[in-house]
Amino acid sequence: MPSSRQRTVRALWVLSLLSVAAIMATVVLILSIKRRVVSEHRARELTASVRHAEQCADLLRGGQLLARLRGLVARHANLSSLVEIADEIQAELCDLEEARQGDHELHVLVVDDKLQPVWPARREGHRDLRVCARHILEGRERVYVLPHDCAARGDPPNCLCFTAPIQREGKLLGGLVVHRQLAPTEHLFTRLDRQMTWALLFSQAVLLVALSAIAWSARRALGRAERRRAKDERLIGLGNLAAGVAHEIRNPLNTIALTCRYLERLISKGSDDPALRAEAHANFEIVASELARLTRTLDDVVLLARPSELALGPCDLDAVLDHTLALFAREFEEAKVQLRRERAGPLPIRGDADRLSRVFANVIRNSIQAMRDGGTLAVTSERANGEARVAFADSGPGIAPDHLARLFEPYFTTKRSGLGLGLALSLRIVEGHGGTLAVANQPGGGALVTLGIPLQPDSPEAPHAG
Repeated sequence: MPSSRQRTVRALWVLSLLSVAAIMATVVLILSIKRRVVSEHRARELTASVRHAEQCADLLRGGQLLARLRGLVARHANLSSLVEIADEIQAELCDLEEARQGDHELHVLVVDDKLQPVWPARREGHRDLRVCARHILEGRERVYVLPHDCAARGDPPNCLCFTAPIQREGKLLGGLVVHRQLAPTEHLFTRLDRQMTWALLFSQAVLLVALSAIAWSARRALGRAERRRAKDERLIGLGNLAAGVAHEIRNPLNTIALTCRYLERLISKGSDDPALRAEAHANFEIVASELARLTRTLDDVVLLARPSELALGPCDLDAVLDHTLALFAREFEEAKVQLRRERAGPLPIRGDADRLSRVFANVIRNSIQAMRDGGTLAVTSERANGEARVAFADSGPGIAPDHLARLFEPYFTTKRSGLGLGLALSLRIVEGHGGTLAVANQPGGGALVTLGIPLQPDSPEAPHAG
């Protein structure tokens, strides 16, 4: 069966693919809507252009140009082709050049019965006019636009064409071809269409990049979680081993401790020399102290490697702190460390008083050991941003910058004795309370350890440590 991480990665990839598919579907939908809007606009624009062309055709049909040609034909009873009166046509229509001025340019061609140009002389653009002249053979007037397939393509026409045959008694004498250039119509949505397309593609690209970044971050988070889980599994394995070793060591230690106490009583009873009895008592105290330290170290190893559940309950963090400080009164005196205490009243939290006392003890012991020649330890407790916050500031030499990042690693220590488990265990306990533990150097020298745990509503039943 796939592991939890594999299932999570697979689900993440599926969600990523679904997101990409949703983005593509959105792009297609918006582009189709945009294309439909633009198409409808162009259709309305084309309809308006054709209507304008028809109006222009009506003006041409009722204009003076065709009337002039028909008047000339009427004055020649025996006329068989317009080529016979080419000179008269040129004289009659010579003022037509004025019509070429303006936005709508006119191109006029008069042809004979064989569709050969009569007027004007050959010029550029006559090829298109001669092609349109073939419609004269149909024997009726005709109005159309060029290009012929503009409607199918959705483009506006650029030229209006008008062809009219000149006849007498059913006989074709020639005809008139007029091209009227239509002012180019700029599509209103052309630039908007392009801008919308680019804006849409850009926004979707940004969204895709954002989703990719989220997926990448999620994969990194999964990797970190997997590494943390593997580390925890190794620690659990180590914890099982440490528990077995601790069990095997603790029993002899207890036996040694009991035996030392028994021997101390025997020596005390059997010797009348006060100096001898005092020396024996001092040595047995040393043995007991070292046994206690060894037992505490074993407890730390077991607790770090195989943590037990916290016994959470209402407690006053300030009272727990005062109780722990009281336990170190003798050590403060021997190390010539002056305690400066500042408090802001009760700090009700939900916590494990014994474990928190262990955290405070680790921090206090480190501070005392850092101030070898004595100094001052300022301990402040306060409420800040919904937290019960405790700060320990000593006047020691501080912490080397390259050591700060590794202080909470198990088995990392700068001391000649000790396993380096105190701060690692303290961090785990504080995080188990939903809090934070940070270590830094003070600007004026010395180390600063800050602990924060979420506050709980004041409770009169909150027990004091002790």
